[in-house]
Amino acid sequence: MTLPAVSGLDPNRQARLDRIRFFSMILARGCVLLAGLLTAALLLYWFGAPSASIAKDAQIPEGWLADIGPGRRALAFGISFVPLGCLILALLAARRCFNAFAAGTFFSREPARGLRDFALGLLASALLKPFSMAAMSVLLTLDAPAGQHRLTLSFGSDTVLMLLAAGTIAVIAWVMTEAAALAEENQQFV
Repeated sequence: MTLPAVSGLDPNRQARLDRIRFFSMILARGCVLLAGLLTAALLLYWFGAPSASIAKDAQIPEGWLADIGPGRRALAFGISFVPLGCLILALLAARRCFNAFAAGTFFSREPARGLRDFALGLLASALLKPFSMAAMSVLLTLDAPAGQHRLTLSFGSDTVLMLLAAGTIAVIAWVMTEAAALAEENQQFV
């Protein structure tokens, strides 16, 4: 797909802008695709995986999940979907940012807002994931023998990296907002 050219630019710069716009369009579509795939994978896992696989993943004896019915599977899906839902909202925000770039809108508040919302979605997902996993540990050990019920709260390096990424992206969005404000000021002088 050929994107419309910006008039008056040298050919090298135009080629760079075309590449940015093209890859932004691809990434915007990829965000939607990834959001759909993540949701489908989670649904498939909770409603299609054998209880033995779920028990193995949760590192609990298979006997504790012998009677995991559709109600508990639906509840497990709901608990798992809370941080994933935040991640999906983040991907949709990133899509708005990439769509703005694909349209040639680089220095405005629209892509900065999309990037900021992406960072907020990542942050919310990272912060909610340990609590979701804790709730999941309680749910999956409901049928455990007395004294074997679990409440597991973990905060791993993946969560720390996601928080770092969210903070980095939030600062970049903040800088983009300032750049957009400067671009608006400069347009008023022309």
